[in-house]
Amino acid sequence: MKNPPWLIVGVLGSALLFTGCGKKSSDNASGETSEHAEGEEGGETGVTYKEGRGLQLVPEVIKALDLRTVEADEREVTAELEVTAQVFATKPKVLASASLPADRAELLRDASFEGASLVRIDTSTTTATRLADAVFALESAPSRQIGDFVQIAIRGKPTKVLTVPRSAILDAAAGTFVYVVNGNAYLRTPVKVGARSGELVEITDGVYAGDVVVAAPVDQLWLAELRLTKGGGHAH
Repeated sequence: MKNPPWLIVGVLGSALLFTGCGKKSSDNASGETSEHAEGEEGGETGVTYKEGRGLQLVPEVIKALDLRTVEADEREVTAELEVTAQVFATKPKVLASASLPADRAELLRDASFEGASLVRIDTSTTTATRLADAVFALESAPSRQIGDFVQIAIRGKPTKVLTVPRSAILDAAAGTFVYVVNGNAYLRTPVKVGARSGELVEITDGVYAGDVVVAAPVDQLWLAELRLTKGGGHAH
């Protein structure tokens, strides 16, 4: 009789959270102490971690996690984003400005906007700040006052960029990462992201086309890595 899915998930969650803790295996019943490879943490529950190599999971854990991978690939996407602009004039038109990285601001020239139109892009301070000011004219905004903040939805021109699924992105306090397949391990790798379009996210730095990354579940891998590194592999 197969265990129900909720039981498998519950048992796996306990294993990941308490990796490295518990009784020794039957192989060590005689009192011998098992030792991990140098620099390696965990192991008793089928999850180990080694600096520079990443997480290693036994097949049973991979199956229970329903771990899925995908290749980073170049695809044509239409960037969808929002910028926060501040109103600085109300007559004769309601005008608002937003500061953006200069390269991103240039992309606005071929973009379309919801509830606004692009008036101009001011690059006079770009040399010093690497930022450009985009000025928008707001439509149907008679009640806006100077100093108000508004969200402007932007839809860019379709371009071919390196992408991974949105589910592959790990947003942590230390930065933005993906888990890259590294031999028989999964290595957390810092990345820089660009435009987001639907379920795809542009990667501007950190991985290359053809790299295999974990599509899901990155949160579970991150919890396991935290437990093994920050917790030292033991919790008594």
